[in-house]
Amino acid sequence: MYAFTILGFKRDDMSEDEYHNYISTVHSGHLKALLAQNDIVSYTMQHNTSQTRNDLINKVYNGQMPVEKVFDCDAIIQVVFKTVEDYLRVREDPHFQNVVNPDHVNFAHPTKTRFVMGWHEVHVADGKVVS
Repeated sequence: MYAFTILGFKRDDMSEDEYHNYISTVHSGHLKALLAQNDIVSYTMQHNTSQTRNDLINKVYNGQMPVEKVFDCDAIIQVVFKTVEDYLRVREDPHFQNVVNPDHVNFAHPTKTRFVMGWHEVHVADGKVVS
């Protein structure tokens, strides 16, 4: 399996709440059915806010995590797929090209957002060790 991971940053003119609401409802609403129709394994979002970057990190690491080690992206979005061809079908679909991709201007920071792709391993799922 493979994963396409987006280290997302919100547009400067959006609040954290506006950004997280938009990607969770509007943008994902444009995309979920298309991903499912093309055999995508999973589509997940991790929402990172100023509260989670500060309060939760400090709680988990007992205030010992240096600030410079905390990445400041607003969200981490991951799409997991079995074959690259599965993901290419999504990107080549007219709905992706005409609706999903153009929607990025409504929420994504045009220069700070970053992308990475690699193979995907699962070691624990549903509370169970997997091989």
